[in-house]
Amino acid sequence: MIYMVDHVFTDPAQEPAWHAWYDGYLKKLLSVPGIHSTQRFKAVGESPSRFLAMYSIDSADVYTSEGYKKIGGGGSQSASFHPCYRLWTRNLFDGAVSAPVVCTGQRVIAFDRDARDAQCKLGTLESRLLWLNAVGLHMTTKYRGVIVLDASEAAPAIPGSHLYEPFTAAQTKL
Repeated sequence: MIYMVDHVFTDPAQEPAWHAWYDGYLKKLLSVPGIHSTQRFKAVGESPSRFLAMYSIDSADVYTSEGYKKIGGGGSQSASFHPCYRLWTRNLFDGAVSAPVVCTGQRVIAFDRDARDAQCKLGTLESRLLWLNAVGLHMTTKYRGVIVLDASEAAPAIPGSHLYEPFTAAQTKL
């Protein structure tokens, strides 16, 4: 199962403090049983700044667990930054055992749909398209399509998509 958080952050002056907080929070999340990996991404060429976080988790039960409560999970830790969010959506997705790892030199394109149909020509990328089904939390989409690209590959023109570069390296439990 994959947990994804989408943010549009509107205050450039607060952004460094938010990133510092988030880096520490990702490390705390990895201490929670049932959370296996974390990674953050920044959208290419978008203003205000748009970010995506992906976590590999066992199930939605992680977010009601004692381990999660113990680290202060649930949005209360980031409350001081909430006025800077133009967008903050949280979705649980099924359709993959774990979140894709996006390495340096790679990018990820993500787009939402009401049906598992990209409605565009993906050519050879079709075989790399990962369809995820929303199963919990905000449920802002029914499906999310995700494709990991090498930096040398042109991003396909998919309406409503966002192209992201890794903002942090993938972190996993040791």
